[in-house]
Amino acid sequence: MKILDKFRILTYNIGFINESIDKILLNGIKSGDIVWMKHHFKDRYFADPFLIRQDSKYFYILCEEYIFWEEKGKITLLMVDRQSYELKERRIIIEEEYHLSFPYCKLNGNWILPEASASDKAYAYEIDIDSVKIQRKIEIADYGLIDNVIYEDNSGRWLYAGKVEHPNVELYEFEQKGNGKFYLNNRNPLQSDRSCSRGAGDFFACNGKIYRGVQDCKVRYGQQTKIMEMLHIGKDGYEAKEFCTLNSFKNPPFDETMHTFNVYDEIIIVDGSKDFFRFPMKLLYKKCRWLFRNRKQ
Repeated sequence: MKILDKFRILTYNIGFINESIDKILLNGIKSGDIVWMKHHFKDRYFADPFLIRQDSKYFYILCEEYIFWEEKGKITLLMVDRQSYELKERRIIIEEEYHLSFPYCKLNGNWILPEASASDKAYAYEIDIDSVKIQRKIEIADYGLIDNVIYEDNSGRWLYAGKVEHPNVELYEFEQKGNGKFYLNNRNPLQSDRSCSRGAGDFFACNGKIYRGVQDCKVRYGQQTKIMEMLHIGKDGYEAKEFCTLNSFKNPPFDETMHTFNVYDEIIIVDGSKDFFRFPMKLLYKKCRWLFRNRKQ
């Protein structure tokens, strides 16, 4: 490791693509397509964005907020101006003793299923959609799941996720039973491939087909997103083929990785990262946490 690497801090931010998914799938992500969220925070990053609500003025986004000196993620609601893409307000929604990330949810839905693999369980949090406040918490699986997403049709509900043993390599299928919990369908992974197994967001439909974003971790964790076209899913089994590869390489400054890609009718929301050189802050975060504990966030 180079000396300078000791002073680099991996920093994610949330980005917005104001183009149709048809155009992105056809032409890829071009220079200027991603507008990065404007905010003033230097001691944390925001990643894994999911849109939970929107109105005429704001996007309400659930994400992982990771404060460097805490070294633990929590689920935060961001209120982002639709015109300027500026962060106006933030509020912690879910905080546990363990790390949380990837707050899977549906637009206008009333459940959040964050990654809570550090707890060795999977949980769902029911929310009031108007206030986005937690109403209750239930256990949904006896596994620590990685980047879980759900596919549902008239025949049932399935959860697709990695497990903590090989989070960037393997994909598993879980089926929901009558008690509401998800159970592993097969002890063997659906696939074992570093380039297309770990989830990068929810399923989405385009021109009558179903797609899924996955992380390409072959060179680096979450370096880019591959879009997989689903050939079979659910009761018919899981089969997918690569459709295209998307990344943030032409959209600085967060152009080194892109590991979330969520598609909505009015916007596409992604994240990207960059390793910033921040001396001496990285040393302070590691060695002098007491300096930051009582700071106003």
